[in-house]
Amino acid sequence: MGIRLAQLHLYVDNHLHDRYLSPPLALIAAALLTNWVPTAWAVLWAVIELAIVANYIRVYQAFKRADVQPRDERRWANRIAVAHGAHMLAWSSLVFWAWQQGNFSSLIFIMMIHMGLIALTAAMSNAHLRLLALDMIFPVLALLGLPLFDPTWFNIGLSLLGGCFTALMIQVGRQINASTTEALQLRQRNEVLIKELESQAFRDSLTGIVNRRYFLTTAERHLLAARQHANPLALLIIDLDHFKQINDQYGHMAGDEVLVAVVDACVHHLRGGDCLGRLGGEEFALLLPDATWSEAMETAERLRRATEMLAVTVGDNVVLPTVSIGVALLAATDGSLSALMHRADLAMYSAKMQGRNRVVGDDLPSAPLAPTCVPLPSAPA
Repeated sequence: MGIRLAQLHLYVDNHLHDRYLSPPLALIAAALLTNWVPTAWAVLWAVIELAIVANYIRVYQAFKRADVQPRDERRWANRIAVAHGAHMLAWSSLVFWAWQQGNFSSLIFIMMIHMGLIALTAAMSNAHLRLLALDMIFPVLALLGLPLFDPTWFNIGLSLLGGCFTALMIQVGRQINASTTEALQLRQRNEVLIKELESQAFRDSLTGIVNRRYFLTTAERHLLAARQHANPLALLIIDLDHFKQINDQYGHMAGDEVLVAVVDACVHHLRGGDCLGRLGGEEFALLLPDATWSEAMETAERLRRATEMLAVTVGDNVVLPTVSIGVALLAATDGSLSALMHRADLAMYSAKMQGRNRVVGDDLPSAPLAPTCVPLPSAPA
């Protein structure tokens, strides 16, 4: 999330409190307004203000429900500025509704309203500087415009006092904005760091696929699910051929390039629910939930062909990697994941013995699985 979008979220969060405070404040202000205008006028102002409050609360809630992207920040900020600006205009219009020249109580009412508006705006709108400036416009104009109606020294002094107070509150709002922006930036950096650490916990740093620990945990979970629902489950053990020779002849950096190239070629042939993991070195495992024997063999053959078609340039040389793949289908006789992996591993070694660059399936007859009542563990964090 961009900083400006995060600031807009904070602005909206601050102003959502208005749904509880603005209606009673509007009713109190309308009741006081009857001291200077007919009751019907005060009721009209209250109705208009309550409708405006309902509208901008609706806009705020729509913003919080929407999946807003950083590119949408300006559009939403403009929409919020219009909705909340109407609210500020309604309150600032009290300078016209309540002003009674020479009436001290009217003057104090107006000054209290607008000083309160300015203070609350500095406290609640500081998260987003552009909206802070827009929210300040109407109450500041109303506060400083009193001398235009009755330019006595006392009223001019009150306006000057209000102007100094406003300048101070704007500076306070800007300072709070700087502090909250720094906090938002720190929070976003921490979120990125946490995601990186979480990724490192289950991702292989070289190839980007899951590591051995995460693969084994996931495989155990899928194995229990397959037994519980009597679903097929296939496991492939994939090993690069002559990988030690590649490392010895071209260096370990070249070997890493070959590993990455092979993984990149294979992942394009996998389904969404398949799990490819690196067991260590040049050995990989692929779990195929709900895959029949023929589907597993077809997948293994696609991976073999995809690897065989690679030509990895290493310096001035070209490496043509191949893989040997062993395939095993979960059987009723498999007492554990290690038993299934052992059968797939033996099939892979058989592929090596038969000349490499081939797929060999485990020849153990697979008895059909019967449903069990084994409880499923929770997914790994």
